[in-house]
Amino acid sequence: MTMDADKCISALVVDLADMSCFEATAYDLTENGCWIASDRVDLLKEEVGLRLAGFDKLVRGTVIAFGDQQAQISFRTKREASGEKRREIRRQVWITAIVCGKTNSATMRCRIVDASRSGCRLEGDKLDRLPDDIEVSIPGLDLPISAEIVWRKNNQAGVRLTWPFEASPKPKPEDVLERMKEEDEKPKRKRKKKISAFGG
Repeated sequence: MTMDADKCISALVVDLADMSCFEATAYDLTENGCWIASDRVDLLKEEVGLRLAGFDKLVRGTVIAFGDQQAQISFRTKREASGEKRREIRRQVWITAIVCGKTNSATMRCRIVDASRSGCRLEGDKLDRLPDDIEVSIPGLDLPISAEIVWRKNNQAGVRLTWPFEASPKPKPEDVLERMKEEDEKPKRKRKKKISAFGG
C-alpha cells in the first residue's frame, strides 16, 4: 500500500486496550476505514480510536491488517449481543493521569495501573474526595475521557470509561479531504530553530 501525499492527514491513535497514544499518518480514507502509518503500529492491539486532524472527537476502528509500519483500520465495529457480559482483558499499565470532577473543582494527579477498552483502575491518595462523575486526561490525548467511578478501596478506584467517539455518521472522506485542503491553504508560519542545551 503506497501513500498519496495529497490524500494524507495526521491522526492521533489511541489504543483502547492500554490507553497508549501516538501520532500517525492516515491515508486511503473511505467510509469503511483507512490505513495508518507510524513506526509504532506494531504495538497496537485490536480496537483503536483515531482523532483525525481538524475533528473534535475520536473515530472508533478495529485493526484488521498490518504491513511494514502500517496498519489497516476498519470503521465497521463489532456489536456485542445485548445482555452479553464479556470479560475484557485488563493490561497492566503505568500512566500518570489528571482526574477532575465534572461537577466540582476537585482535581488530582494519579496513576492508571491497569486498563481495558471500557475501564481502568486508578491509584492515588485521596481518591475518595472525587465525585463519581469524573474526566480522565492522559498524556498525548488532548480530549478528556468521561468516566464514572464504580468502586473505591484502599487508595484505588475502578472506573468505567466513556470514550469521546464521533457520533454516527463518521467524518466522510470528502469532509476530511476538504479539511486537509483548508489546512494547506493556510499561511505557513516560519519554524523557529530549536536550540538544544546539548549543543545540537
